[in-house]
Amino acid sequence: MSEMKEKKDRQPSNATLVFIKSDPRESARPAEAVRVTAGLVGGEIPVSVYLFREALPLFEKNLEDMEDGEILTKFWSQFPEMGVEIFYEPDPDQPPPSGAHPMSPEDLADYLDRFSQFLFF
Repeated sequence: MSEMKEKKDRQPSNATLVFIKSDPRESARPAEAVRVTAGLVGGEIPVSVYLFREALPLFEKNLEDMEDGEILTKFWSQFPEMGVEIFYEPDPDQPPPSGAHPMSPEDLADYLDRFSQFLFF
């Protein structure tokens, strides 16, 4: 019983993990995820983001050319300054992005207990 209480005490009650799986070159869903994440951070909710391989184009420089690029351009690059941790599924064919942390889906499973809320895009 005390182990469960200790585990619960470690996680912030409103910490949110946003999963982004869609390709931002083909879908507006990643931009919506970025907009929602920025709103949560503005409301002082601790937020982290996990990108699946399909969403890795968010690390490219041409964000304005993607679906809803104005939202991506406005918020995405500000996430580190806003305290948003960014994790990503490593892709051996792409160089690792700066400012983000690689995390395999297997490692992600061990990390989930830090969050109480999850959003999927």
